[in-house]
Amino acid sequence: MKKIIPFFIMAIILSGCVDGDRYNFSGSSENWEALYVVDVSGGTHQVEEGSVRYTGEGEVPDTINYKVDTKPGSSEGNGAGVTDGVVNIGGGACSGCGVVQEDQEIEIEITWNGQTENLVLTTDK
Repeated sequence: MKKIIPFFIMAIILSGCVDGDRYNFSGSSENWEALYVVDVSGGTHQVEEGSVRYTGEGEVPDTINYKVDTKPGSSEGNGAGVTDGVVNIGGGACSGCGVVQEDQEIEIEITWNGQTENLVLTTDK
């Protein structure tokens, strides 16, 4: 038991040394709501992932096309499958790159069944 205590103390100390921030961006439009999470560490590394959920009237689309613009970069998907009204979007990571800042806006364009909507995502500061 005495050998385990220093391990836990070291784990607690090291967990406080992680240099990183997590930004939760959210927004909605007439038919969609989105959540986009960006984990930034070291000022030049980020991991991002998001999802959009259909909130509109009528039948949920089978697939969508989307484009995510985070200003340092963008990603897109064509024919992304909708499962239970939700689509995972824009997942990725980069190192040595420009990273998303907390005060930025993320823009998402969603196209489905001949319709297009744009969402602007912001953080809750």
